[in-house]
Amino acid sequence: MGNFRTIFRRVDNAIAAGEDFVVMALHGLIAGLVMLAVVLRYVFNNPLTWGEELIVALLTWMVFLGSAAAVRSQMHIRIDVMAPVFRMAKFNWLNTVTLLCGIVIMAVMAYGCIDQVLQEAVVDSPMMGVSKAWFVAAMPVGLVLMLIHVLRAWMDFGAAPVFRGETEVLVMNEGGVL
Repeated sequence: MGNFRTIFRRVDNAIAAGEDFVVMALHGLIAGLVMLAVVLRYVFNNPLTWGEELIVALLTWMVFLGSAAAVRSQMHIRIDVMAPVFRMAKFNWLNTVTLLCGIVIMAVMAYGCIDQVLQEAVVDSPMMGVSKAWFVAAMPVGLVLMLIHVLRAWMDFGAAPVFRGETEVLVMNEGGVL
């Protein structure tokens, strides 16, 4: 089991490094394309006809890869109303239930998104002429990456801190009792 954990951690670390690089590159590329589109449209009066489609596709990928990175680094949005209850010893089992529900939801969503990718495979984008499957493939890829990060966090830290949000971590680090 120890070898599996070591390999899984290494794979997750490699995925995380790739995720971070791709999200940063996409962000830069989107910014560059937006500036280019503005200059071409308003300075040269010659707009990029395919630019908006490409920007939307890149933004979709950035959002879903970024959401996986947010889950990995506990920077995701979370409603903290139940957090104090989940830390009580008699309700600690709720952390595991919440984690399992989250895993099931992500897995079901990934499955549904794969079906959506297959449906979009036959549809071409109007301006670029590429399959729309490339656009929507970001959804299942991001969800699978989220699942990998959640499983690694569960393996390393247990169920309680997996879905702990940024606010909760900040308050706890400052000595507060949340």
